Amino acid sequence: MALNVPASGKLLSLDIVEGRDAITAAKKLLKSRSVQGGISTWDASSIFFEMNGLEVNDKPSPRTLVLLYAADLFFRLRWEIIPALEEGKCVVAVPYIDTGYAFGKLSGLSKKWLDEVFRFAPQASEHFRVNGSGSGKLGAPTSGFVEFCSSILDEDLRVKFAAYFDDLERRGACRSI
Repeated sequence: MALNVPASGKLLSLDIVEGRDAITAAKKLLKSRSVQGGISTWDASSIFFEMNGLEVNDKPSPRTLVLLYAADLFFRLRWEIIPALEEGKCVVAVPYIDTGYAFGKLSGLSKKWLDEVFRFAPQASEHFRVNGSGSGKLGAPTSGFVEFCSSILDEDLRVKFAAYFDDLERRGACRSI
């Protein structure tokens, strides 16, 4: 069951490949709408910040990472997004559920399982994406979810995420900004 989204505000999703692009892209999106609003960013709960640099023998599985991503998203919805929507504001959630689905799909998790994990998340009014340059050095693990997962899995996942978002755009499920 999805959380109830007040009709007074507007939720926009912005999924990104490179965390360093998050705030700039979200501000650009808000400015293009000429509305009063706010930005809700990844790791508001500090789950991933706390995990960064932990010395453990076993790396978290993709399933665990998706569950942690969902927990952080629920935190953001409960404490940032829904209260702002109740005030009639526009909120850019960067990133949103498409990033969780992208990682899940890239990791071989079933759509059925991902649907169940993210069923609490309300649908955004509009979906956008920013792929980023994908060139040069990968950002710090705390820059964004893609960077975090890339560091955990010792693989640069930017190209795979970009391809996933390219496919979403081809199918009309999101637009580039």
